Amino acid sequence: MRILLVDDDEALMETLAESLIHQRYAVDMAADGETAQEFIALFAYDLIVLDILLPDVGGIALCQQLRQQGINCPILMLSAKDDSSHKVKALDAGADDYVVKPFDFSELCARIRALLRRDSPSAATVLEWGELTLDPNTFEVAYGDHQIHTTPKEYALLELFLRHPTRVFSLDAIIENLWSFEDPPGGDAVRTHIKGLRQKLKAGGAAKDLIETVYGLGYRLKPLESPAPLPHRPEAQPANSQEPEPTAAALAAAVTKAWESHQDTMEERLRVLEATAAALDGGDLGMDLRRDGRAQAHKLAGSLGCFGFSEGSRLARELEHLLQLDAPFEDQQVTQVSSLVERLRQNLEGGSRAPVEVAIAAVPQLLVVGAEAAFVQDLVTAAPEGMQVVAVADPVQALDHVRGPTAVLLWLAGADPESMVTTGRLADAISRRPAQVTVLLVTDSQDFHQRLQWVQQGVDRLLPPTASAAHVIEVVQQTLQVGQVAAKVVILDDDPQVLGLLRTILRPWGFQLTTLDDPTRLWSTLAAVQPDLLVLDVEMPEENGLELCQVLRADDRWRPLPILFLSVHEDASTQQQAFNLGADDFITKAAMATELPQRILNRLRRSQG
Repeated sequence: MRILLVDDDEALMETLAESLIHQRYAVDMAADGETAQEFIALFAYDLIVLDILLPDVGGIALCQQLRQQGINCPILMLSAKDDSSHKVKALDAGADDYVVKPFDFSELCARIRALLRRDSPSAATVLEWGELTLDPNTFEVAYGDHQIHTTPKEYALLELFLRHPTRVFSLDAIIENLWSFEDPPGGDAVRTHIKGLRQKLKAGGAAKDLIETVYGLGYRLKPLESPAPLPHRPEAQPANSQEPEPTAAALAAAVTKAWESHQDTMEERLRVLEATAAALDGGDLGMDLRRDGRAQAHKLAGSLGCFGFSEGSRLARELEHLLQLDAPFEDQQVTQVSSLVERLRQNLEGGSRAPVEVAIAAVPQLLVVGAEAAFVQDLVTAAPEGMQVVAVADPVQALDHVRGPTAVLLWLAGADPESMVTTGRLADAISRRPAQVTVLLVTDSQDFHQRLQWVQQGVDRLLPPTASAAHVIEVVQQTLQVGQVAAKVVILDDDPQVLGLLRTILRPWGFQLTTLDDPTRLWSTLAAVQPDLLVLDVEMPEENGLELCQVLRADDRWRPLPILFLSVHEDASTQQQAFNLGADDFITKAAMATELPQRILNRLRRSQG
């Protein structure tokens, strides 16, 4: 668990941090409100300890601001003021507890543990996964009857996996959760900790792969129950298969849950529009309410489209357009605003939300067509943990499998002319897929025109029949280099609900995400994160995404950075303007759930290739 300490008393905070680190927490320290905000933009904290008096901002005001930004983790206020009025103000601002200085460190740590238990029901219970148990109260780990003695970091690793037993953690995600910002280790150091933990678990009787590697993504606990083996089918022999996670159904359910959690926010935005329409109808619409109404219409246009309300998004865009006009409203426009708001209310309450299809991250898969059983077995042996090998004997049957693989190996050594033609059709079908699939062809044919035709039909590599299984796997691995290290993606959008949905959609793909809803903090975040790709919203209250892109392209530091626009705007002129200013891609928010993950991967491959 990660804790942020915000206090300008350096000696006091270092002492508290040392105590918390000893209890297996990851701790960051900020001496002022601005630094605290930068940390909060970068990391998701489980608890914040906040002094009431900071050099640049009042702690109570900062607490209130954090709550307004949607920061829901427990906040414990520290203060030398013991009067009840300050306590009431702090608690009313959103604080969960209030401790007066000077305090007893053991009592303060106990209060922190109590807040974490209250915020996370599983924090106080013994964590279990099969025969593996971890007690957060005593810091004891056991496998069956065997006690496992761990180092503090090994314990923290195991606790992280047990609290999220089905989640895949990249190396960067592990570092983010378990190490402080000032002292992050390298990837090799994390691998060493995982290796040591695996050895200790194995010595205690656990399987050597209890902590398993998910190729190209990271690490997780091995599922307790493996899927039942598929019936034997000579034409399709799955080897070292692994169920993709999460499933499309699980992600769709997560999107539905996200919509349900944001309904109150959508209702508040709609009420602002209703108040705007009422004031306009009464002839007393002020500039502040008009500006607020326009902002809420803009956010609804984006977020409703993301959650499947295409008609609601269209109505909100019309409202945004009407409210941004500088001229006085005509009678017809007043009536139009009232009608649009009423129809928007009916659309949201009428349950017209369409299911949102979410693209899922698939386990790397190699489809082998036409190879002999002995060579297929060599591929299975050479394949790294987490890669799936599926063999089929007939190219025609392979057409039923081309939707899933990451790479396809076509074996044509000594094949007849008819098989060559069929294989060409298969390569062409694969090349037409929107997702990138590498096609490898093993052939002894030296006919130039035939080899040219295969390449034109989509074959990426031509290999001789003497190619070893290890070499084939090496070529496949080269196509997955983007996934081997979690790509760092910064997303800037002024709508917290859209950012929340983006986190739900993108995290299963192994990206290291940093989300921002404040454009003024973009530059400091870029410097701190050094991202591989930036996603920008077009319209935001204080900064225009198009203008930000223009400045980025003029800055030598960020000129090569891939920039992808995500916007509610669907008109060709806005998209053309974005590309003219240096955008690499442009996606509408209505299509982001199905298209955004693969668009990011494709852009990363092009920029890194």
